[in-house]
Amino acid sequence: MAKKKREVDIVVLSDIHLGTYGCHAEELLKYLKSIRPKKLILNGDIIDMWQFSKRYWPKSHMQVIKHITGLLTKSTKIVYLTGNHDEMLRKFAGFRLGSFRIDNKVVLNLQGKKAWIFHGDVFDVTMQHSKWLARLG
Repeated sequence: MAKKKREVDIVVLSDIHLGTYGCHAEELLKYLKSIRPKKLILNGDIIDMWQFSKRYWPKSHMQVIKHITGLLTKSTKIVYLTGNHDEMLRKFAGFRLGSFRIDNKVVLNLQGKKAWIFHGDVFDVTMQHSKWLARLG
């Protein structure tokens, strides 16, 4: 018998860095399988495009992607906010396809108060002015 999933209004995931050795994809997948979110906000750097050329992509990383895309068929609204490791997606801000959209920020009304969600690189002076230096780590 399948275990009942915990229903949650909003889940925010940030800096997962799929495609890197330090990613905790197995743990994330276990968590995602335990919940049923109404809205999922992917707050940037979900796939680490800076490291993508190293060809490290274990099965568990693809399972995370498949699970997230599968949530779209279960009426979960998904917002992908761009980060510094996936900044090439910024040119697609405003793109919508069904319950999926790409943006640079999202503003939510939570219990009568506004909550602004965006990736932290907007506050990082190094990222704003010396992206080549940030890539060095």
